[in-house]
Amino acid sequence: MTAQPTTPISPPPFPPVAGNPQPLPPQGPPQPYGTGPVPPPGFPPPAYPPLPPAPKRSTGKIVGIVAAVLVLLGGLGAAALFVFGSRTVDPASVQQEIVRITQTAVGVAPADVRCPAEIRAQAGGTFACTATVDGQPVTYTVRQDDDQGHLTINYDRLLKVADVESVIAQQVGKDVDVAVTVECPPTGRTAVVNAPGTPISCTATNADDPSDSAAITVTVAADGTPGYTFA
Repeated sequence: MTAQPTTPISPPPFPPVAGNPQPLPPQGPPQPYGTGPVPPPGFPPPAYPPLPPAPKRSTGKIVGIVAAVLVLLGGLGAAALFVFGSRTVDPASVQQEIVRITQTAVGVAPADVRCPAEIRAQAGGTFACTATVDGQPVTYTVRQDDDQGHLTINYDRLLKVADVESVIAQQVGKDVDVAVTVECPPTGRTAVVNAPGTPISCTATNADDPSDSAAITVTVAADGTPGYTFA
């Protein structure tokens, strides 16, 4: 009695061709995304599903950005004016508002705020005030919207340093897959004067290994979107 085979024989995955009469060994199912076996010469390659699109990484924005244009002093009205023959703007009232809005925006009060002593109240008139914020000079350009004390103040863009460090640390950490901290010197500075795209020199440090650090250059676009490059 002839013994019967106990293992079923599967047909080869590719048809035989002339000059190659021996059946090919089973190749197994195709592997996804280009990791499967390579067929011998003369056979068509197996069809693999297309690669999925790369995931998009969301990026935060610098939330502490101060807009360059703020409308202020509307509530002061006549209190912001002196009347001595002609109406003039009270410089002390303007200086007070400059301190208030800057401290509210970035958490630090400007020092040495100065405005012109004689400011005629007239719609469309402009004048400039100066101050220092964290030791950095800042110019405040004031436009009179009317002659009743309603003013618009434009001033240099300020960033909260803590916000810059936090958002960039998250970005770098995702990119290198290591938790990092970011410091943008000088140490102790609360705010930085920064026009859009102006580079900020910072250092990224491995949170678990302080000896592992790298210098990075940070930029913040006009809409608050941050970016960095390794220096």
